[in-house]
Amino acid sequence: MADLEQQNRDGPYIPDDFMYSTKVGSCEPQIRQNFMMKVYSLLSSQLLFTFAFSYAVARNGGLQTFMFNHMALWWIAMIASVVSCIWLSLAPRPEEVEYSASLLDTGNDNEDPQALPWYVLGRSGKLALLSIFTLCEAYTLSVVTLVYDPDIVLRALLITAVIVIGVSLMALSPRFSNVLNSATSIYYWLNWALLLLIGIGISSMFFGLGSKMNLFYGWLGAIVFTVYLFIDTQLIFRKVYPDEEIKCAMMLYLDIINLFLSILRILNNSSDDS
Repeated sequence: MADLEQQNRDGPYIPDDFMYSTKVGSCEPQIRQNFMMKVYSLLSSQLLFTFAFSYAVARNGGLQTFMFNHMALWWIAMIASVVSCIWLSLAPRPEEVEYSASLLDTGNDNEDPQALPWYVLGRSGKLALLSIFTLCEAYTLSVVTLVYDPDIVLRALLITAVIVIGVSLMALSPRFSNVLNSATSIYYWLNWALLLLIGIGISSMFFGLGSKMNLFYGWLGAIVFTVYLFIDTQLIFRKVYPDEEIKCAMMLYLDIINLFLSILRILNNSSDDS
């Protein structure tokens, strides 16, 4: 009873998992639920902003003209998107850097123990970088979708939504938890398939793609990013730390956007052939 009164005076109980030293899969149910809510809140915000931005561009002829007349901005947005994505993906957690620094402590009392390398981001820095990444992705995607028929874009959007919901529910089901045991080998083949996609994409910029090759490229991308979405969803809610929700939201966002673009390519190619 005395402990309960002390808790009421000191504030709500915060589990030890919030020390962020335990991976999500081993945390208490409350922590896992909070983490899932954070990830999908960020992901929903990203997707909603991307959709709203693309819709605004599609409805504004003057903005479309500006974008097509200033394609250098598209390339700048593309480069900024890649840089911010790599930064968010590879930047170490502050806790990891502090721990490494403590192991290498030289005993110099003049050094600031709170100082971190410039590339290590706190939560506010990660959110700012995620915002830049999302804005750049929304800009590049809105330009790409302008070359497609609006009906095809809408169909691709609906198909993507159905696939994302279905795959996410499957990945979160305990029934498929054993897939994680072979995640390493699956990632190995996925990464090879991704390299193939990148290679085809780069070559298409110089030589173009035939109808059949374009369809193959679309189907390969749809399969690869559907599997990526399934595996990433499983790994995110079992193998990451509770303070990595921003990086996780970015990973799922990339899977969904690339899946959408692949489906868009398939539908457009089928429409051209009919």
